[in-house]
Amino acid sequence: MAAGAAATAATTSDAETDIEATPPPAAETTTIVEGQAPPGWAEDDRKCVTVIFNPVSGQGDPEERKRRIEEALAEHGYRCQHLVTTKEKGARHFAEEALRDGVDLLAVSGGDGTVVETMAALIGTNVPLAIFPAGTGNLLSVNLALPKEVPQGVHAALFGDKRPLDIARIVLDNRDDEGRYFAILAGAGYDAKVIHDADREAKNRFGLFAYFWAALRNLGKKSVVTRLFLDDARPFRRRAKSVMVANMGRIQGGVDVVPDARPDNGMLEVTILKAESLRDWLSLVWSALTRTLREERAIEYRTARRVRVEFAFPQPIQFDGEDAGHAKSFRAEIIPNAVQVMVPKEAPV
Repeated sequence: MAAGAAATAATTSDAETDIEATPPPAAETTTIVEGQAPPGWAEDDRKCVTVIFNPVSGQGDPEERKRRIEEALAEHGYRCQHLVTTKEKGARHFAEEALRDGVDLLAVSGGDGTVVETMAALIGTNVPLAIFPAGTGNLLSVNLALPKEVPQGVHAALFGDKRPLDIARIVLDNRDDEGRYFAILAGAGYDAKVIHDADREAKNRFGLFAYFWAALRNLGKKSVVTRLFLDDARPFRRRAKSVMVANMGRIQGGVDVVPDARPDNGMLEVTILKAESLRDWLSLVWSALTRTLREERAIEYRTARRVRVEFAFPQPIQFDGEDAGHAKSFRAEIIPNAVQVMVPKEAPV
């Protein structure tokens, strides 16, 4: 479970306002035939694919990554337009710009954070997203069975299936903004501390090992009194090391740390981590590795559409593996069928 954590609203009064989320209509699965343009593409537009490109994702040479994408598209008769993200202009900015230009397919090459930023701009549209994984963890590709290699990823983008995907919005109660979106999971406590310690420098030097090392270093993190509100049920208290709210629950190696999380069922899986002893941790790790992880004394699972979590004191927060600072409480809500993603025809999603 130490490795699993590395991967990583019901209101309290009538005065609070639920997160507004109007789900778009359920999308139908669309099969694209090789040799034909994706549905809606004009014949004179089909030769260019717009790719939102994060040059700092992953550990490889970004120019080499660009070249591989361009060559893979060229094999199918397409050219490539790269929109390169910067600190000033992120993936959401370029995705909104591409939508204004009338694209019918949008691709993104970057880590999970870059992909979710792009998704935020596509909520409620019929524009599908193709994902070319390029980060350190790439948990979206793990959960959606997306190809790791660029040629196969390009093939799925052009000729795969278009599938609806739920995403969620989270609001930290100490911030005056519209919140952030996540596609895999958000968490507070132990898992977020691991993400914080496995920073960009550590990931650049050690890759995935940075997460495992951070997970081991933080096993002794103390539990905190936590109050949880799930949909309209009565709130309850727990002493928790971590509270994770998951839309998907699989990490590297196919390990399901939140076994019942599915990206298309309109629900969030709430995981309450309560492990205290070495015995607890070893039991969790063994269960995760053998794919028999279920509720036990060290871990508890709940299901809800809306979640509010309050802590006795501020906790580190993470969204889809991105460090998000600290907060004493947060709210999250699922948005069913929010976006559409291109996946291989054989993908079990």
